[in-house]
Formats: sequence, structure tokens, C-alpha cells
Amino acid sequence: MPTADVLIIGAGPAGLNAAYALERAGIEYRIIERTRQLAPTWNSLYPSLRLNTSRFFSQLPERQFPRRWGIHPTARQYYRYLVDWAADQPFTVDFGVEVDRVAPRGDSLWQVETNHGIETYRAVIPATGVFDNPQLPNIEGMDSFAGEIMHSREFRRLDQIRGKRTMVVGTGPSGADIAVAAGKVATGGFAWLSIRSGVDLRPRYPYGLPRHAWMMLGEKLPERACVWLQTQTGKIKYNMGDFGVWQTPPNTGSGVGYRGPELLNALRQGQARPLRQPVRFDTRGATLADGEYIELDAVIMATGYLPVLHQYLDIDMQFSTQAYYPETGCDWDIGPNGIRGWPLRDTGKHPNGREVLGHEGLFLVGVFYKGRGAFYNMTVEARIAAEQIMQHLRQRRLVPVAA
Repeated sequence: MPTADVLIIGAGPAGLNAAYALERAGIEYRIIERTRQLAPTWNSLYPSLRLNTSRFFSQLPERQFPRRWGIHPTARQYYRYLVDWAADQPFTVDFGVEVDRVAPRGDSLWQVETNHGIETYRAVIPATGVFDNPQLPNIEGMDSFAGEIMHSREFRRLDQIRGKRTMVVGTGPSGADIAVAAGKVATGGFAWLSIRSGVDLRPRYPYGLPRHAWMMLGEKLPERACVWLQTQTGKIKYNMGDFGVWQTPPNTGSGVGYRGPELLNALRQGQARPLRQPVRFDTRGATLADGEYIELDAVIMATGYLPVLHQYLDIDMQFSTQAYYPETGCDWDIGPNGIRGWPLRDTGKHPNGREVLGHEGLFLVGVFYKGRGAFYNMTVEARIAAEQIMQHLRQRRLVPVAA
């Protein structure tokens, strides 16, 4: 007999949203988490992190953010908020359970192998996200570097780079945030910011309002007017040429939009200094793409992640060939299919279907990270997953039709 109808892998925001939706639907489920705490990623991020998404859309079901936190809460505030919300839910999380393998068994059940043994489930929700599988570039000589090379995932405290000649590699939100913070404590009062393709910097408050306020206004307009409004407010960017850096080529998807003046101020004050990407390391430092050489003590690689599910899903997955997120217009509830290393989903029954294409009973939550933001999208995806799991169980007459 199956251990439960549904297994949720991961007790972070995506997994807890999935549990909430299944609980509301009356579907039996089990949550497992490999660590000993809820949302371990959000409890261990760099100290200066503030949500890029506003509290208007980032809140959990039936729980608003405290107004005193402002429009963009910090990561630490979000973590406390998530833990408090989870404590008020009827969730039971089995901690210390690490998944080694998930595969279909051939009888409409999924076999899950963990450090606690082998169990079966009628459906599985991998909710392990994209922030716990860091990716480091393969750059010549990295192993010979005498200083420290860490991924941004490992950067927890400013003391890790205090008084060190520091370079941050990557210009997404994490790279920009860390470069600004590092420049205040690194040797010389600045940190190097390595830029490969360009920087895409935008105001946090275009025309005086947060981005999500324009979204809320657009919802009240006809579709064409909404798209026009989002296009106009979304294309406002700072002129990066004024700060000695180069802007991301248009329509390449190679630069992540970063909102706010913090990096601009750091560039203006000399606390962040732009340079080209490293192409070779030696014991003392790095040679850059333009031939410049710099001596270093510490390198922080803000070079992204892949979904954790690649570590345990033993299935043949189909992937999208799309290289980057397209502009989403005003259809914020439907994200692209297969981006960021996620497998394709079956959208035949629902435009935002959560079932992995070709694998009945395997549903994804916590995939789409743009539009209104990851936390809003997790809630939407969890609700759709619960609806599709109910249909999945009913088709196999595993729950009463009137349930």
C-alpha cells in the first residue's frame, strides 16, 4: 500500500504552499525535508538580501505582511513570517529525510528511495526549488587559486570577506546586492564586480510607484491598455554608460533585471568597480577577458542555480529549447514551460498545468520566478497542482467522486 497519496519533497515556501493546497482539497499527503528546519535556504541567505517582489503579491494564503516592514521585506523578515505562518497550519514535516531516487514503479505508483528506506506514493511533488543546487563556472586554474572561491549560496556574513581583495562574479540580483555590501568592508573600500554580458538596472519605483502597483492598476484596464502600461513602465532603465559599465544586449536574456539605486550609488562612490569576467586563475589572482590581471583574496560566484530535482529524479525528462524568459505582458499567472533547467510540463489540460510531460503523477510547484514573483507563483502553482492531483486520483477511482 502507498505510504500516502502524495509526497511533497521539501519544506520551503513551495512545499508548504503545496501542503496548504492539498490540505484544503482534502488530499492525504506527507512532507519530507532533508534538513532539520523549515525553509533552510531562506534561513541562510546573505544578510543584505531584500525581496525584489513587493508584499502586495508575496504574501502567503490568509496572512498579510506587517505594514511596518514596508513594500519590500527583507529575507530575514520573510523567513520569520513563513515559520510563523507554518506554525498555524496543520502541517507535520518529517525532518532529516534525504531523497536519493524518485522513479515510476510501473503500476501507477512512484517509488521513493530515501535514507529511511523505500516507500511508494500515488503522486509526488518535487518542491526543492532552484536555490539549493548552486552552479560554479569551470574556469581554468580555479583549483590553484590560493584564496577562497565561494558560491553566493555560501556567503552568509560580511566577516567572510572583511579586509580582503574581493571580486563578485555575476550581475544578477544576488551579484549586485553582494557587490554593494562587500564594497563596504573589502580591502580598499571597494569590491570588484565582474560583468560578462552587461547589467540591466531599473528603478524600483518607475514613475514613482513600485512595479507591482503598476500591475495592480493594469488589471483594471482592458488587455491592450494593460500590455501598453506594463511595456512603458517596464522598459525604464538607468543609463549604465554614465557609470562605467555596459548594458545587457536587448532580447538576449543574459541579464537579470535588478531594481533599485543601490548598485548605482556604489558605482558612483567607487565602492563597486566594474571589470570583465575572469578567464583564468592562478595562485594570486585572475586574468580577465580583456587581458587585465588583478590580485585577489576572495571570489564570490553569483553564478546561479539549477533545480535540485536533477539530483534525484530518475526519469527521462524533456526540456524547452527556450533560452530565457520572454516578456510576460499581463498574463502573469502563466509562466514559460521548461525554462531555468525545469522539465516540460503537460499543458494540454491546463495552460499552466503542473504535471511533468509524459510522467503521470509527478507535479511541479515552485517553477516560475518572474511575473508577479516567485511567492505569488508558488501559491498559484500549488492550487493548480492540488486540482490536477485530485483529477489524477479520481481517474483511478482512488477517492470518491464527491470528495
